[in-house]
Amino acid sequence: MKILISWMSFNNDFNKEGKVDIENSPNYNMHKMFWNFDKHIILSSAKEDDTRMIVLENQLKHSFPEHNIEVKYMNINDVISIPEIKTKVESLLISLINDDITIFYSPGTSAMQVSWYICHTSLGLKTKLVQVRPAAKSKKKQNELLEIITEQSAVPVTSILKEQLFDNKTGDKILSDDYLITESLKDVYNRAEKIAQTDKVTVLINGETGTGKEHLAKYIHNNSIRKDKPYITVNCSAFNDELLAAQLFGYKKGAFTGADKDTKGLFEEAEGGTIFLDEIADISPRLQQTLLRVLQQKEIQPLQDKPRKVDVRVIAATNKDLPELCHAGKFRWDLFYRLGIAELELPTLQSRGSKELDEMINYFLRKKREELRKPQVLNINTEVLQFMHNYSWPGNIRELENLIETLYIFCDIEVTIKDIPERFKESNKETSLRWEDIEKAHIEKVLKLKKGNQRQTWLALGYGSINTLRNKIKEYDIGLDENIN
Repeated sequence: MKILISWMSFNNDFNKEGKVDIENSPNYNMHKMFWNFDKHIILSSAKEDDTRMIVLENQLKHSFPEHNIEVKYMNINDVISIPEIKTKVESLLISLINDDITIFYSPGTSAMQVSWYICHTSLGLKTKLVQVRPAAKSKKKQNELLEIITEQSAVPVTSILKEQLFDNKTGDKILSDDYLITESLKDVYNRAEKIAQTDKVTVLINGETGTGKEHLAKYIHNNSIRKDKPYITVNCSAFNDELLAAQLFGYKKGAFTGADKDTKGLFEEAEGGTIFLDEIADISPRLQQTLLRVLQQKEIQPLQDKPRKVDVRVIAATNKDLPELCHAGKFRWDLFYRLGIAELELPTLQSRGSKELDEMINYFLRKKREELRKPQVLNINTEVLQFMHNYSWPGNIRELENLIETLYIFCDIEVTIKDIPERFKESNKETSLRWEDIEKAHIEKVLKLKKGNQRQTWLALGYGSINTLRNKIKEYDIGLDENIN
């Protein structure tokens, strides 16, 4: 199908009385002089029922009854915001991927024109840009239809448009002013930035507990056109099935005992914005089916009420292996595919290496000193620093942050190994990366299993002699029951 797309021109399509200017209206003249299309899609920046759009539509249909005209309201909050306009027209153009699209470049604001140009050159669709040269500026003294020739790449690319914040001293781009983005996270956040610019795409964030999934979700929201709309976080594991459904979708008065008034759900509260569903793997099969329907149909159904449309971006997160749960029949494949249109993976703190661990330690030392208003940054001695490097950090960034906050509470100047809470030391026996810690923990385990009998322990461990075991016990300061040898 040959489709013409253009914005309504708020100024040029109308005269001072608010009627269509049939002599100078660019959209009217396109129909009058250059019509060679199956359909004309006219865009309004309004959310709905734009009076001028209604006037233009009626005039065109009256003057050209055989022409197919369709009006679309794009709900543009800022008509000079290129990222917002580009994101919304991009979605429209992609929905017409099988059609031949002619973009009438002239009507609209400069931001709208720039957005058309970017979409034309970057999406790899069958589009062409045209504009009209007025008769007054034509050598032929008549209106001329001109195609704007541009060089398009054979490979579709994504154009990212946003205002960047730069460090005044280094000139480096700042990805976040309240979070340390180390080297191993830069690629993740750069991918998140691209996702943020593609509106309505659902996102699935994978990562262990404490790796920063919620911060990444908020980053996507803050860098999208939805940044000025609500951002709502829901911990799906914190509610039972019925309560979570009521929280998400709302309910009608009298829907259940205690429902004394009509109540909006969080999806409605997040209208136009983003909802972050944390621990998505914990929802029940019945709720999985409901959520799938919400994602497919873009509508919710409050308890004992009629369905209603919602415009909300969904970002989900989990610390579990969703494909494995799907294979086990505990999670729906179709929901997994719907959630994982764009997937992001956050690395564990341990996997990020020693250099980044040092960066995180120093970052939190400075941050917590400021938050707790301490007179100076704590000094971490060599033994403690070595302990931190050998610790596995099962709670990841959150656990490191909490530990440093604890140390600021109980230490004034320097942190020694005695200041490290015992639970970290106990946990480190099994999870430490140091061979000495692993060997000591294993000797203690076998000694306990053999009820303290050193000969049986020696034989089980396979040391060359019992003296080797005894030297290890002394070296590692392993306590023994004096009545057993």
